[in-house]
Amino acid sequence: MIAPGAWTAVIVLGAALLLPRPGARAAVPDYKLGDVAAEDVVTPVRLQVVNPDATDELKKKVALQAPFVVRRTPQSAEDAEQDLRRSVGAARARFLAALRAAMPDRAPSLADLDSPAVKAAIQEAGSEFPKDLPIDKLGPLWTLGGSDEAVVLTLLRPLREVMAQPIVGNKTDNPVPPNQSVRLIAVKSADDLPTVQELESKGVSVSAGRVISLWRARRLVETYFPAGQEQMGRFAESFVRVNAYADPGLTAVLRDRRLEGVTVNDTYEAAQVVVRKGQTIDRRALNALAVLREKSLIGTLQTKLEQERTVAGQIAEQTKWIAGGLALLGLAVVLVFWRLRARLATALLPAMENPALPSGEQKALPAGTADEEWRSRALAAEGRAERAHAAIRSGVLGWMREKVFQTMFHQRAEMLSVQQKAEAEMHELEQRLEQLHIPLQERITAYEKRIAELEAELAAKGEENRALIGARISVVRQQLSLERERERLAAN
Repeated sequence: MIAPGAWTAVIVLGAALLLPRPGARAAVPDYKLGDVAAEDVVTPVRLQVVNPDATDELKKKVALQAPFVVRRTPQSAEDAEQDLRRSVGAARARFLAALRAAMPDRAPSLADLDSPAVKAAIQEAGSEFPKDLPIDKLGPLWTLGGSDEAVVLTLLRPLREVMAQPIVGNKTDNPVPPNQSVRLIAVKSADDLPTVQELESKGVSVSAGRVISLWRARRLVETYFPAGQEQMGRFAESFVRVNAYADPGLTAVLRDRRLEGVTVNDTYEAAQVVVRKGQTIDRRALNALAVLREKSLIGTLQTKLEQERTVAGQIAEQTKWIAGGLALLGLAVVLVFWRLRARLATALLPAMENPALPSGEQKALPAGTADEEWRSRALAAEGRAERAHAAIRSGVLGWMREKVFQTMFHQRAEMLSVQQKAEAEMHELEQRLEQLHIPLQERITAYEKRIAELEAELAAKGEENRALIGARISVVRQQLSLERERERLAAN
């Protein structure tokens, strides 16, 4: 019958011969942009690779579809109307004060409209009137005490209509790109900025032609008044103000959110040619080779991990057999002790009292010496038995101690070997990622994903594999900490 240790050796040898070796994988060529492929490169697994040229074209189309953000302050129209009313009211107060000073003893009448007193009042207050105030329309009304609301409404009507449109402080006729739609987002003030969520959820989309410049808005107010009322048009357009603000920064933020995840992928099935012999390496081929190299590296690490799992399982099985053998050995030692004690008890019986001898063969001891002789024989036999027991115990315990120490040393050597392998593999992975020029954030994500996979695997496996997988998790976490420190230093 083959011993359990022999079976373990056979299993380990078979695993070493049958399991694929990492070095047996075909290395992926490390081409650079513009190189010429020396041979066909075939992928052994299915690949999904980003097509950079097609992705750039798609992103350009999506970027053009993203609206141009314009912040608008709706309350600016009301502020402009209130400013016009306050300006007319202040002019009226100054005019009436000058008129009362010119005609202190009576109220003016219709006949006084062309009188020197009214003209003097207009001339005196005129220096404080706003520019282009239509005094020819308002003066007679103020002189006779009438309401000027009709004239004010005539001034406000075009102002309200124009201020209802978004007006930006740009001197050109097309203040925003004409080939983009516009997202109008209402804000409280010119310094108020919407959040990223509000860029997507709030606002109204309009055409670019709806956004006009301040210069054009004022010209539109002037054209509302017919010939002969140009002064009223100039006065009304002076209250037109900017009520919208083109924001290229927010436009870029909104565009970037729309471009998140926008890619065009090329799919390569297993056994498909990725790069053909004689082909010039472009960005598309370079990306495909990088993904293939990463897949190959991951496959190599997985193969090594499977081999280490197999060896760890065999070590655990052998440990069980050793523990069982030690238990049987301990039971045998206890049985030997018990047998020796039984023989000692039998040997210590005095010959005269030995019931196994016939009564005629019992030897009579001399008087006075029987007890002494019996006691000395018993003490000598007990000493010999004690020395035999001590020798057995020291030999067995020494052998057991040696076996236990050898087992513990072997297991510790295995764990150190596992730790060294894990560190070597992670160093190789880091070098490969450096050669692939993978961005720092993507490398951090890859390490985090690998830690999550190993932790899930650790939770699912038995006790014999915990130290092995734990060592790999520790190494990956150390590398993740280094990458995060690099990211922090790069950001500073």
